[in-house]
Amino acid sequence: MRRITVVGTGYVGLVTGTCLADLGNRVICLDIDERKIEMLRNDQIPIYEPGLEEMVRRNAAAGRLHFTTSYEEAIPESDFVFIAVGTPEGVDGEADLKYVGMAAESIARAMEHPIIIVNKSTVPVGTGDWVADIVNRHKLKDVPFWVVSNPEFLREGSAIQDFLNPDRIVLGSTDREAAAKVAELYLPLRAPIIITDLRTAEMIKYASNAFLATRISFINEIASICEKLGADVKEVAIGMGYDKRIGHHFLDAGVGYGGSCFAGDTTVFALNSHRIIARSIEELVTGEGQSVRVGEVEIVKPEQVSKVLAFDLASRRTTLTDVHCFTRRWYEGTMITIHTRMGRQLRVTADHPVVLYDQNTQQFRIVLAEQVRVGDHLIAATEMPKTESVSTVDLIAALEGTELEADVKVRPYDEQFTRLYSQFAFAVPSDLMKYRYEIKRKNYMPLLVYRHLRNQGCLNIQANQLRLFTTKGHPTYCPAQFQVDHDFMRLLGYYIAEGWISPDIGRNGRIRERVNFSFDTHEHEYIADLHRILQRYGIRYTERRDGRSHKTVVSSRVLAFLLRDVLRCGTRSEDKQLPKLVFHVDESLKLAFLRGAWSGDGAITKVQQGRNLVYEYATVSKPLAEGMALLLQSLGIVPSIHRRWMNKSTQQAYILRISGIEQLERLKTIFGPERQSEIETVLQGYERRIAQSGFQRREAFVTLEVTRVERETAAEYVYSMETATATLLTGSGLVAHNCFPKDVKALAHMAALHGCHPQLLQAVMEINKDKRREVVRKLRDLLDGLRDRTVGLLGLAFKPN
Repeated sequence: MRRITVVGTGYVGLVTGTCLADLGNRVICLDIDERKIEMLRNDQIPIYEPGLEEMVRRNAAAGRLHFTTSYEEAIPESDFVFIAVGTPEGVDGEADLKYVGMAAESIARAMEHPIIIVNKSTVPVGTGDWVADIVNRHKLKDVPFWVVSNPEFLREGSAIQDFLNPDRIVLGSTDREAAAKVAELYLPLRAPIIITDLRTAEMIKYASNAFLATRISFINEIASICEKLGADVKEVAIGMGYDKRIGHHFLDAGVGYGGSCFAGDTTVFALNSHRIIARSIEELVTGEGQSVRVGEVEIVKPEQVSKVLAFDLASRRTTLTDVHCFTRRWYEGTMITIHTRMGRQLRVTADHPVVLYDQNTQQFRIVLAEQVRVGDHLIAATEMPKTESVSTVDLIAALEGTELEADVKVRPYDEQFTRLYSQFAFAVPSDLMKYRYEIKRKNYMPLLVYRHLRNQGCLNIQANQLRLFTTKGHPTYCPAQFQVDHDFMRLLGYYIAEGWISPDIGRNGRIRERVNFSFDTHEHEYIADLHRILQRYGIRYTERRDGRSHKTVVSSRVLAFLLRDVLRCGTRSEDKQLPKLVFHVDESLKLAFLRGAWSGDGAITKVQQGRNLVYEYATVSKPLAEGMALLLQSLGIVPSIHRRWMNKSTQQAYILRISGIEQLERLKTIFGPERQSEIETVLQGYERRIAQSGFQRREAFVTLEVTRVERETAAEYVYSMETATATLLTGSGLVAHNCFPKDVKALAHMAALHGCHPQLLQAVMEINKDKRREVVRKLRDLLDGLRDRTVGLLGLAFKPN
């Protein structure tokens, strides 16, 4: 807990002080306006800012936030003093610094120990030196102090959100240690912190505001041209992008695209019905909702997919971000495939922006794909954002509204239906069950009847007490609810590795579905574990042996529905996918799933005459391989990915390899207890603890060196997914940028003009003035003069909220 005083309780001061208190500091908000301080002491907020009132009350009640009009009370109690007073515009347009000067003088007179003075107000370049001079001249005791510039980038109406989720923290001082101490206050926000000298920090604020003004005047100038040419400036603005402050974060392509740039088989990680799934972008686009065509671009508005895994370039961490739209267009031109170490690939159009990591500056930079060179570094995520956890899978809920629902029957584990029959029999509709007495006699009912009775409040038997089946006679039961535990996750792993679903025709022409698992006959441990899990769930199975193959068969449409439709695992090796819930469980359950999957499709390979080991996993499903790589990376394990044609295979296989003794030790249980001892014996013989090479670890990502850049002439559909962060995670966790508008070179040229011509700001101001006059001119034209006219103006707020 740091001791902080914030001078000024306007938008900047009150929001800053309250948010700093919410981060766990002891904050005194100081203002010379006695009326405002009295209001705040009585939980009355003198300004309106969404969420501020509740936050002020909470922190005041917790004893972290106090209010005073006395410098003598506040300053001796503080180690940091923020100046957040107003700087109104003077008659000549220059900022009036009289309130800053008064605050600096008052701070100086009240200082009793070393403090850091933080300029939060928007002040001209050089003000920090001026404040230091005032304090030196007026301090009553010879105590050291330091001045740090910390310009604010808060927008009225969203100031709390902006403070807690900043694009960057800018700090400037002649004493770097003082700036570093202020930086520690902001560490909980996990935002990039820029430390510069005083004048540079002050200039960053002015330059940012000037550029915002440039953007506003620019789009106003475009509006005038659009009106003359018959274009829609709103769609033009959407196409150009949007701006929260300045930066790549808030460039949203909108309707003017032309920059749909990903190959269709690019794997992305989408949030579908609250669960993350690994899918090709082509599959998501073609499976989405209504589309509209603008020129040559087909735009699809997301329906099921609301968010995707992306990467926040500011916080340097993986996040879930909103999807605005998908696009697809026919493309004839150069496609570029970027190859990196560890076998990662990114295939995009030549003009697609690519996120690189500069090893020297340790900063991100964005270049066009055609500008990527061997030796550059892409980044891959190694951390997952916090997601909604899942502890159960409820098949009764999942079956609602499906075609299968009408065929499913429900039976309790005991005789509850028979015993309770008299309590609910009256509520069984005849149109759902003609002979309701059958429920008492046979102790089961159709799922539709059960759902009706539950909805009417006539039956209070929960899903975890029930079994589901579809075939009469000698049915295969399946639990109505599964606990997501180690057994369940290993079962999913076994299915991903060695399972498939096959339909066949039963008696009376009914379609049956069989869930099959096939292991080598020598894999006794895995077969026994699979059978134990099925027996625990009461799922009946049969066994078949054919040469070296041991097959376990479950005839159950319900189990097939769970694996194929609920968890979206696929039905055969070519279309296998990670289970829909695998990114929503804890580390031990992820490891349980991996143990099942790698026990089936994995191998332990000895290298260097048996002295070292490599774990390998093979699949022909690209989304499964790339999803498996991201899953491993979320556990801190970075595998390599190799592609090759297997013997007698009609499609390419993907082989994941794990090496490096630390990674091998972490996953030594991945092949089960029997093979664990074999692994440990080899690992104990390692002469040197050599880490896996091929990547460099950072806090929440790894960097991968570009080894080859391939160019090809292509004619194919290309796709785009526009997100709120302007990024998304592609196959195996590679961070990719959204598409820029098509004419990137023209935008770059415009940016160069902004930086090179000193006349620009003058032009910006002139355009801004002219737009006011243009409103009057337009009204005169529309109304044939303004004499005796009454003009109504809708909207009085400068910004929302």
